[in-house]
Amino acid sequence: MALPTELLYRYHKELNQPFADSRELLVRALDLMAGQLKLDQVCFFDWTPEESLLSQRLVWRAGAAMDMEEDIAVAVGSPLRAVLEHGGVYVSQNLNYPALYIPVQWKGGGRRLAGRPETGDEPRLGALRMERLKKSWAFSSREKELARGLADELAHNLSHAELDQFNREQLNRAHALNELTGVFASSMRVEDGMRLILQGIQRYFGFDRVRLYLVSHAERKLKGELSADARGQVRSLAHEQIPLQPGVHRFADIVLGNSAGDAVTDNYRETVIYLPLTVQGKSVGLLIVDNLLSQQPILQEDMVSLSSFAGQIALAVDNAMLFEQVQELSQFDELTRLPLRRYFNERFQEEMYRAERFAQPMALIWLDIDFFKEVNDAYGHQIGDQVLFEAGRVILSNLRKIDFPCRYGGDEIIILLPQARADDARAIAARLAQEISEIRVPVPFAKAGEVRVSVSQGIATYPGDAASGEELLARADEALYWVKSHGRGGVALYSQVFAKKPSDPGLLPNPLPSKKDQPPKKQG
Repeated sequence: MALPTELLYRYHKELNQPFADSRELLVRALDLMAGQLKLDQVCFFDWTPEESLLSQRLVWRAGAAMDMEEDIAVAVGSPLRAVLEHGGVYVSQNLNYPALYIPVQWKGGGRRLAGRPETGDEPRLGALRMERLKKSWAFSSREKELARGLADELAHNLSHAELDQFNREQLNRAHALNELTGVFASSMRVEDGMRLILQGIQRYFGFDRVRLYLVSHAERKLKGELSADARGQVRSLAHEQIPLQPGVHRFADIVLGNSAGDAVTDNYRETVIYLPLTVQGKSVGLLIVDNLLSQQPILQEDMVSLSSFAGQIALAVDNAMLFEQVQELSQFDELTRLPLRRYFNERFQEEMYRAERFAQPMALIWLDIDFFKEVNDAYGHQIGDQVLFEAGRVILSNLRKIDFPCRYGGDEIIILLPQARADDARAIAARLAQEISEIRVPVPFAKAGEVRVSVSQGIATYPGDAASGEELLARADEALYWVKSHGRGGVALYSQVFAKKPSDPGLLPNPLPSKKDQPPKKQG
């Protein structure tokens, strides 16, 4: 047999090269050990002193490596435990053939469990079991010395292999998260961007679940956004809304910075990570990742990677939310809070397409505030603005969720009523007319002390009155013009006004208001 130093040198050269991961290194190392020591089988175990347990990770046998499961309980005070804790070689007396146990200790390459208080690189512990299946073929002292040398060389290379693997994983995570935040930053819609980033985090890190909550400062709430799980499913968390008040919920306490000593958080510190998202000291959300289903501990490096990119995620979230706020302002009238004309045009096309494809009815109300110009002329634009504000408030509070109103221009308001027939539209118009007639805008310098409001409304329906969106708008406008030219203050259906049928008292406009009901001329 060659000298142990010569064999160790050859062994060192074989192992001192890049490997994809520690498993690939172990497979090569066990194969070399088996050849050099004439072994029938060699096993590698992880050693957990706290549990007094050797857990088999890998077995080499007959030229092949296999992942096997075998747990060995090591009794306190036993010779094997003494060797595992203090070093040396243990010759097993429990098998019918020669077997050596040799401890292996190496640095863990920065891999630690999240939530653990220890710092620095904690040592990793393992053991080799070298076996010869012939009872008479015992290990000599020289072979035992060589086996210890091979184990030490394996430990040295395991440290390098795991550190290299750790660094590659960190670099891959960094590239992945940078790519994800870049994609999210370029996506101006919060939900679209967050869907991408949550799925990416789950995919790259392998967590059971990733959840996102966003802060609404205006409502003082923490609102659920999205959840992505290991099956690739993304669910809305819109039903989860948590008041941002201390003591109400641990999520709120974490965002508010009051989570110290929380028993629930402490109990799950190895399987759940809570990452508050902040931008320049302002809370924008909470990112939560967990392995509650698999109960796999989350590694410290995963938490560090996510924490280092939490700022980028928070900034991307904040930018996207700001963009949506700006977009919302550009789509809604600041005075009435009604959508503007360009936003209505987009929605109108969508609803027309849906109505045509699924053969659904649709109605349109074109509404005009009576004598609005006279109100502005007599009392000023501030009073006119108040009239518009109150009209918008009444309209928004009296429509169905699927209805879509818009300030079309000046004092003209259009209300789109999907899945509504003529009778439905007439009922909604009558309710609006009644509610708006109860508006009272105080005018201290006016003789009556207030301004009352009435509206004229024209209604057209699809497909009864029109075959296209353009025709529907035109028919509603014609019905409105008919009301305005016949005294104002009423409601008219295009089909009944222009069908030359007997008048329907429920649709005819109100009588022309008397002069005393009209706003006074502005005094010079």
